[in-house]
Formats: sequence, C-alpha cells, structure tokens
Amino acid sequence: MHQCYYCEQLFDSKEELYDHVEVHSDNERNKEIMERKKQASKK
Repeated sequence: MHQCYYCEQLFDSKEELYDHVEVHSDNERNKEIMERKKQASKK
C-alpha cells in the first residue's frame, strides 16, 4: 500500500500514487503562479 502525503488517499501501486501526486503538484504550481500574478498586478 502507498499513501498520498497530500490527502492520505491509499493506492495499490507506486505508479498509481505517482500519477495521483502529479495532480497535487500541478495544483500547487498553479496556485503559486496565480499568487505571483496577483502580487504583480498590485504593483
């Protein structure tokens, strides 16, 4: 068993876990990009 360290969902294989974790990392990256855009537009 493998567990996602973001949302604690369980997966049978590492491959499934890696595919799932990419969703979180994409979301985190998008949030950072949006925050930077907000900061830049305030200036």
